[in-house]
Amino acid sequence: MNTENMTDRIFIGHSDLDGVSSLALGLIALKPKEYEIRLHDPSQPFPELNAYEVFIFDIAVTPQTFNSLQNIKAEKIVWIDHHKQGVEVQSLPPNLELVLDPSAPSAVGLVRKYFGLEDEIAQKISDIGTKADTWRLEPEVVDWMDAVTGTLYYHENIEKVISALENLNIEEVQDILHKYRAEKEQGKQLLKKNSFTIEVKGHLISFGLFPRVLSSSESADFLLKLYDSEIQIVIREGTGWMSFRRRKDSNVNLIELAKIFGGGGHEYASGADLGRPVNSENFKKVVEELVAKISEVL
Repeated sequence: MNTENMTDRIFIGHSDLDGVSSLALGLIALKPKEYEIRLHDPSQPFPELNAYEVFIFDIAVTPQTFNSLQNIKAEKIVWIDHHKQGVEVQSLPPNLELVLDPSAPSAVGLVRKYFGLEDEIAQKISDIGTKADTWRLEPEVVDWMDAVTGTLYYHENIEKVISALENLNIEEVQDILHKYRAEKEQGKQLLKKNSFTIEVKGHLISFGLFPRVLSSSESADFLLKLYDSEIQIVIREGTGWMSFRRRKDSNVNLIELAKIFGGGGHEYASGADLGRPVNSENFKKVVEELVAKISEVL
């Protein structure tokens, strides 16, 4: 292995609170002196990386991620996740330790268990990440979700939030929260303007085009409260990224919807990428295409 320009440890996580809280626990457990933090979209292949150890948290095993593992040059890779596999794994590279449990409510809980973190702070961080991923939106959880989303939206250094989360000190990111929340209210009005409902085979589905200032989960929740729809499908403006959510009393398996478009996730929350940008001009036409395909599996 070429050790030139090699980092001791690289931590890769999903860009939501479950992923970020997992990263925080990884840093608490290992206390690395030299490391890098990378956020990753599971619909994309891994970039070329060079490190002694690489830890992957809350990133789904998809064709894009698993088939690009050769891009990661490391003596040891630890991959911990709770999503349903999107690809059949026939054999593992000798340097890979794969910890998958689709029955787990969050990745951060698996990370805490893996490292044997039993202290009160680790338990609290795990609870915050788990509540965010299972959409139990207590005020403290919403604060941290907004801190993560606002940090990404303003292209701030995510390590600032991770450091604050390690200490459970939301005050360290109050500047981001105040600025982000003011802009977020305007984003909700844009989402409301670019949303509507369609009944598909007895299922009321709301569709929305959400601006970057909002997260996909928050956008879906906004449509749920606005329309009381059974299923919410939101698309990030200017991209092809889609997020699928459902009402608690629904039994529609959203993985099956996401799979139509090459995506995956959980039966109650999934995602996929259309592979082309969607904007207000072509939004309704795209929704017509989505309805035609979705109706085949509902």
